[in-house]
Amino acid sequence: MTGPDQTVRPLLGLLLGLLLLLLLSSALPGRAQVPAGPPVPVRLQLKWLHQFQGAGFYLALERGYYREAGLDVRIIEGGPTIDAAARVVDGEADFGVGSAGLIVDWARGRPVVALAVLMQHSPFVLLARQAGGPDHVHALPGHRLLLETHAEELLAYLAVERVPLERLTILPHPGSVAPLIRGEAEAITAYTTSEPYDMRVAGVPYQVFSPRSAGIDFYGDTLFTSEAMLRQSPRTVEAFRQASLRGWRDALADPAAAIDLILARYAPHLDRPRLAFEAEEISRLMIADMVEIGYMHPGRWRHIAEGFAAAGLIPRRFDPTSFLYAPALPAGPGTPQNWLIAAGAAVLMLAAATILCCLRRQRLRLNEERANRVRLEEHYRDMARLDPLTGVPHRRVMLETVLAGLEQARAQGRPVSLLLLDVDGLRTINERFGQAAGDSSLVVFRAACQDALRPGDRLGRLDGDHFAVLLPETDIANGLAMAEQVRLAVEHSGNGGTDRRRLTVSIGVAALAETDTLDHWLLRAERALNTAKIEGRNRVVAA
Repeated sequence: MTGPDQTVRPLLGLLLGLLLLLLLSSALPGRAQVPAGPPVPVRLQLKWLHQFQGAGFYLALERGYYREAGLDVRIIEGGPTIDAAARVVDGEADFGVGSAGLIVDWARGRPVVALAVLMQHSPFVLLARQAGGPDHVHALPGHRLLLETHAEELLAYLAVERVPLERLTILPHPGSVAPLIRGEAEAITAYTTSEPYDMRVAGVPYQVFSPRSAGIDFYGDTLFTSEAMLRQSPRTVEAFRQASLRGWRDALADPAAAIDLILARYAPHLDRPRLAFEAEEISRLMIADMVEIGYMHPGRWRHIAEGFAAAGLIPRRFDPTSFLYAPALPAGPGTPQNWLIAAGAAVLMLAAATILCCLRRQRLRLNEERANRVRLEEHYRDMARLDPLTGVPHRRVMLETVLAGLEQARAQGRPVSLLLLDVDGLRTINERFGQAAGDSSLVVFRAACQDALRPGDRLGRLDGDHFAVLLPETDIANGLAMAEQVRLAVEHSGNGGTDRRRLTVSIGVAALAETDTLDHWLLRAERALNTAKIEGRNRVVAA
């Protein structure tokens, strides 16, 4: 005889399965619906001139995604003097594309709302001429810098590196690197997605000063609106957001089609190879294979706010509640959620095996998402502490490591030594063989150093061709011996593809003295390094 419990359990299982499916379906992204009627006119203010940087929006317009969402979209070209945040807040546009500097706007009282992050890493850098330009970021004072509007991230970078803006000649950015090519300026704010290509085509050697070398790894291009727009038309905001992200998925999946559209309707003066270069670089910064397009995390925005606060651009306290968009549209009569709920009775007729199959697929998907999230978190942690080219700690992290080594040696009464290293002739390598050859040389240099060093030694990149090594438990005699091992390893390492020039290094060595502060210890090692360079390079000198 079948007991009531045995009868109820299968039905309960089906009901629970239905409930789970309905809950999962409510999390699926549907296309937001705007009220029926004529299309709603909206204006999008781009950050920059027409190029692949706007590809997703162009495709969303061309392929009718905005029209399907009930929107009549007009795309407005940006430029170096365009303040997209001001235009959106003032009602001259409804949506805009900005940078991580939107936090600065928000902190200064502009009611902007970040809707979706398009680039998980920022392409903002400083480009400098090698001929007559600064060797490293700290040599910028006394030079001419072409500065665009809304370059807060680069201002934060210069502030962290203690580069005094008042000692630079600031010039307006013209929208291209032409003045840099002609020698009318020595440095310019730029995106790694486009301007380096223009410099290479012009045959002008250049250097890149990246905020990442100082531990500044911010979000890049970000879609935003105003608090007023979100309050008055939440459905329009969500419809525009979803249609735009759909366009960006298409742009990454079919960049050739996007380039065809740009050349036909938006920027016929650009050449296809340049747009292809930009498309590849943008794809790398969006990392869509690891994270969904548009994804943004409150914790990362807090970290970005802390970076701006450390540079003195905003107050230290940051509450992202009103700055970050959180979709919360109620389900309307035509949304997928209501359709699924209405079909719930039919789902009850499905066999338990079908439900289990769905659950199994969902479990696999969740496991995959969890693995991707772990990979992404590891990626962000690495980007926050490592130099992206060489993979060793960048300046801020390395200086923290040196300070910790000093304090530990003092507390334990043990010796410790510091090496400061300059890669000899890196500027000449860049000028004669190109930036790629210089980058390759730095990677070869890092590998040679690590092969020569002991497991407990710590190598870091301070900037450009300038590196440091902390040698725990090492007095001056052993420090000199280790430095010589490094020098020989570099000399015999090859040259990173520049077969007409061998790679060498100059090294200054300083053992920690009883009266040394961190700054004095670094200064003594720096003086020894300068002596090594004055005496002919490719040598080791003790402080």
